[in-house]
Amino acid sequence: MLCFVHSSSLTFLFVHHQCQNQKPEYLSQAVRYNSNETALLDEDNDAIMMDWEKPLMSIHASIICQRQTDQNYAYSEEEQPLRILNVGFGMGIIDEEIQKYKPSHHAIIEAHPSVYERMKAQKWDQRAIVHFGKWQQVVPKLLQAGLKFDGIFFDTYGEHWLDMEDFHVHVAQLLEKPHGVYSFFNGLAPDNVFFHGVACECIKLQLSSIGLDVQFEPCEIEVKESEWDGIRRKYWHGNTYYLPICVWKK
Repeated sequence: MLCFVHSSSLTFLFVHHQCQNQKPEYLSQAVRYNSNETALLDEDNDAIMMDWEKPLMSIHASIICQRQTDQNYAYSEEEQPLRILNVGFGMGIIDEEIQKYKPSHHAIIEAHPSVYERMKAQKWDQRAIVHFGKWQQVVPKLLQAGLKFDGIFFDTYGEHWLDMEDFHVHVAQLLEKPHGVYSFFNGLAPDNVFFHGVACECIKLQLSSIGLDVQFEPCEIEVKESEWDGIRRKYWHGNTYYLPICVWKK
């Protein structure tokens, strides 16, 4: 499904999170943390993840770690454990939040070698099940193993929005029914309110086609201009973040 907005001089194709430009070379480039470790940067000084996202990640974690309840559905003993998948570790902000819910199975997919090495240095391989590699390589293995998750979060860097659309095809197989919850970092067209709204509607249409209802809950957030010091390009604008909550249709 392709979503375009046409004007007399513009064809707009939305992209995901910080990736306002696709960066296929990202995984072969060095990354670094700024001096106070409040941002993870690529070689172009574009931010991969930043500390100001913490309040949002806390809410995202609370959403995906709390099953949708259905009074007509009897949960079995096997379903009580909480199984969570996060695609894209970055600075580990959401994974720290997920740990607070004591998941029985916390899987993380991370593709960048330097980030993966930092994860091992921080002993994340002892706190969660860490899969090193691109999600395109890891997810088929998870499916082959028959794994399903109660909560899934998606937040990659350097990819095109079509990659996220491809991931959504797998969500239909990975997300537990009927109580699973899916969410993602909603950085779609962040510098234009109109296009952001169009992008959200496109996502709703695609996820609806695989059986998911999508709501975008407004969350007020203030990002100070000083947060962007040393950052080449802002990847967030405005004060309202529309947090996606995706659940199976009843």
